[in-house]
Amino acid sequence: IKGVIVKVDDLIDQIKVDQKDRGKQEEPLSMNIYNVRGNADKSTTELNGHFIHSLLLIDVLIRMKSTDTDKKKLIQVCKDEYTDNDHQLEIVSEFERHYQSKKAIWWYTRDAFLYSMLNKALRVQNTELLLLFRFVIHDIYERLKKYQCQRPIQVYRYQPMSTDELNALRQSIGQFISINSFFSTSADRDVALRFLKHSAISNDLHPILFIIDADPRVVKSKPFADISSHSYFPQECEILFMVGCIFRLIDIYRDDNEQIWIIKMQLAEDNDHDLKKLFNQLKADYGGGENETNLQSFGDVLQLMGKYDSAEKIYSDLHKTSPSDDTSFCHLCFSFGMLYKERKDYDRSLQWFQRALDRKTRTNPTDFVYIGGLYCCIGNIYMEKNGYNEAIKYYNTAMDYYKCANATNHPYMASLYHGNARICCAQKQYTEALNYYQRSLVIQQEHLPSNHPDMAINLIGIGDVYRNVGKYQLAMDNYKTSLDIRIKSLPPQHQDIASNVRSIGLLYETMNNLKEALEYYKKAASIYRQSLSSENSNVVEIQKDMQRIMSKLK
Repeated sequence: IKGVIVKVDDLIDQIKVDQKDRGKQEEPLSMNIYNVRGNADKSTTELNGHFIHSLLLIDVLIRMKSTDTDKKKLIQVCKDEYTDNDHQLEIVSEFERHYQSKKAIWWYTRDAFLYSMLNKALRVQNTELLLLFRFVIHDIYERLKKYQCQRPIQVYRYQPMSTDELNALRQSIGQFISINSFFSTSADRDVALRFLKHSAISNDLHPILFIIDADPRVVKSKPFADISSHSYFPQECEILFMVGCIFRLIDIYRDDNEQIWIIKMQLAEDNDHDLKKLFNQLKADYGGGENETNLQSFGDVLQLMGKYDSAEKIYSDLHKTSPSDDTSFCHLCFSFGMLYKERKDYDRSLQWFQRALDRKTRTNPTDFVYIGGLYCCIGNIYMEKNGYNEAIKYYNTAMDYYKCANATNHPYMASLYHGNARICCAQKQYTEALNYYQRSLVIQQEHLPSNHPDMAINLIGIGDVYRNVGKYQLAMDNYKTSLDIRIKSLPPQHQDIASNVRSIGLLYETMNNLKEALEYYKKAASIYRQSLSSENSNVVEIQKDMQRIMSKLK
């Protein structure tokens, strides 16, 4: 017996609260762990990979304006989702008629479609749905900032957790955790434990109590607020943390008296972890900097994450609605060019880079650095198509533009040197190739954080040179350093990680260590299959690699 309640209204309210608690208890907690001791094994790839991109994705969303069309699309998606649920459809209709920004928290905390769909979209990173939900995410963010807690607090959250999840956290004490959804906690320990006292936990789950210290005087990057007076359930003493809050994992131990695991965390400032420089650089490169963002920025972030289909859909929608004389059209053409380059569709990539170049030379012919960059991009495509003479011609033109702008140490020069290095490597001019790779790397080191994904490109190239000249240990050192950078800065399913793993496999094959080679080829194939179609050239080539090794092992 949970309690004796006399009034019917009180009973109904209690049933609603219990139902909401049960829903939260059954809902998995999605988090990313940033392991500062990262290495090249699989578990660390999964821990670090999503951390930076989840933060970047939310940052772009909350700085993007929404439109009435977005709300209409979201309403229709919600109606389609609950087409057989009359009760939820009534709430969706109510939301359509009465939603206001100032009531965002009230709507979010209501045990209805919005809470369920938004949190699921955040957990699984359904980017199309998150794009439609962005006005709600933004409104909650603004409300949390307005009601921000002003004094240090200690809050609690009860959460069942699997053995694997618990062990992953136990191995990460001292590391940083970001929560992928809005993080609901209670200022009252008894409220947090209420559901535990009246429910049975299955054998494969452990009862967990999070104890979190948060000091708003120290941490100002993400808001958290006491939403009791703004919630649909005002009696709960609820403290809500913004999605993407970062916590340091302080301690984990078992309380034998209460038969529960205790996880102590502390809200951390963004500057506390060494990804801050990388985050700011990626934000500047892809996320619109500090300015208001738009669909173009969102598409660029998706492309960075390796979500090429989603990025292409956004670019295509923009292309349909943006006039060719729009100032952003050149950037859109460039984004298309980069997208198709990543997909190895070099003919289409070339077409879009050429359109960007034509547009830029007509509208802003004195932007020598940007134009030089486009010539370099076109040169890169010809190099990929083995048109080395044509590539060199475009690289030389790019250099002329950089000289005109007095920008021979500009970050774009790194790409130019890298392209020349690859041509030299293809022509077996390894000394010249190594020189170009190292010059490219020096420029990157001057302008980029040490864990920026672009840094990995030259390290791979240097590794290729050493592999080809028989310096296998130097090759391995560069491949593994490159892989470590990519693990920390790219999602785990990104094709560049697979490419890096494949390079290590190729090195082992060159050394005639066939079992190790096959192991790495299998890892690469597994990653490729998560993000690429079976017809993609990378998937086809890795299959050939595995078949070749297996035939040698017979």
